[in-house]
Amino acid sequence: MDETSTPTAAALSQARSLLASIDHPARRRLGAEARLALVADVVALGRQVEALRAVLVAEADRAKAAETVRGTSIRSLLAVSSQVTAGEAASWVYSGQEIAAHPRVADAALSGTVSVAQARSIDRVLGELPATLSRDQRAQAEQILLDKAHLVDAKDLARQTRAVLEQVAPEVDAAEDELSRLDTQRKQAWAARSLVFSPDGRGSLVIRGQLPTLEGEAFKRLIDAHALSNRRAQEQAADRHDEAGVRTSAQRTADGLIALVAGTAQTPAGRTAPARPTVVVTLSYDSLRVHAEQSGVLAGGEQVTAGELRRLACDAAILPIVLGSASQPLDVGREQRLVTPAIRRALEARDQGCAFPGCRVRATCCEAHHILPWWAGGETALSNLVLLCAHHHGTVEPLRFQDRGAPATRWTVRIDDDGHPEFTPPARGGPLVRAPARARAG
Repeated sequence: MDETSTPTAAALSQARSLLASIDHPARRRLGAEARLALVADVVALGRQVEALRAVLVAEADRAKAAETVRGTSIRSLLAVSSQVTAGEAASWVYSGQEIAAHPRVADAALSGTVSVAQARSIDRVLGELPATLSRDQRAQAEQILLDKAHLVDAKDLARQTRAVLEQVAPEVDAAEDELSRLDTQRKQAWAARSLVFSPDGRGSLVIRGQLPTLEGEAFKRLIDAHALSNRRAQEQAADRHDEAGVRTSAQRTADGLIALVAGTAQTPAGRTAPARPTVVVTLSYDSLRVHAEQSGVLAGGEQVTAGELRRLACDAAILPIVLGSASQPLDVGREQRLVTPAIRRALEARDQGCAFPGCRVRATCCEAHHILPWWAGGETALSNLVLLCAHHHGTVEPLRFQDRGAPATRWTVRIDDDGHPEFTPPARGGPLVRAPARARAG
């Protein structure tokens, strides 16, 4: 059989022909529902194509095909022939290797059930599990992760190591194993720290570098606070545009750094002590009675070692939040219409950022939204509050003088029986969506 006429080659040829036959001008007549259906179809198709590309590239790399035919690596060949960077080509190889390492994960990725990013997260979690697990336990762990992929994105899927281990091997000391991993990770991150300033010759200074998670988190929160302060000041001044138009998120972050530097330059060194961190102690009722875990989680979901957590606690404001059996924060109190600092901390502990499905705006940049508006009799209580970014706050904020006879055009949100936000699209917009996935994962 001619190697160029394999079933895979024939299918790819047919797929390209079908895509080339699409009548693009005909879409001008489509309605909104039909357009959304096309978007869903092409996203699913894209997942399959991305997975197939990664697998084919990895197979070619493993077979040394590029070296045999072109005398170079598949990475270098793709960088020249496919107009991609060597880094992108290397990413395709690594993705394919990680997908192919687990047959059920490969099947799910090639069918479009999971994305390539989710498949790589599954490979990462499986690689972090103890080597002492049996083949059956690893198979069970793989299936658990595939099932979770329907509920969480790749970033949250990569954080499931401990939750999976507790299910497949509860006898293993997960805490000790995790602390050892975090300690090693911390040492590697500290050794890899860097910060480089490079003038680009066109009026800008390029900043490149990386910081360990704990120090990077403190730096990011400081910049976020300045960026948020700038945004609110501009909104109050009704000046949300600059000379280049609406500012992007990256531009707002850059403005936050500029404001931070400007403020520091105007303050004599040592006159103002840095703000102390706040350690939020979140325990389930059972954990409160039995034991306290020895690792910590930052606002963005990144884990820190016990040593880092103790170092933070030496000079931190401690805020305890006790969780009930359904993980809803309790006993933070409410005394006024405006959200108190205690309620704000409890909201951040529960929602971990904007609760709208798929949104990843950090908690420090979010606003506390009253589900039943205060002007309609709503209370300032956790059961009536949810964290939302400025954009999604406008998406769910009910119109005060809405025409009762008009169809619903906004998303609605409620707190479900487990104490988590649950969103419902506008009429005819689809089924309800539970969120936030990151708070519900594990």
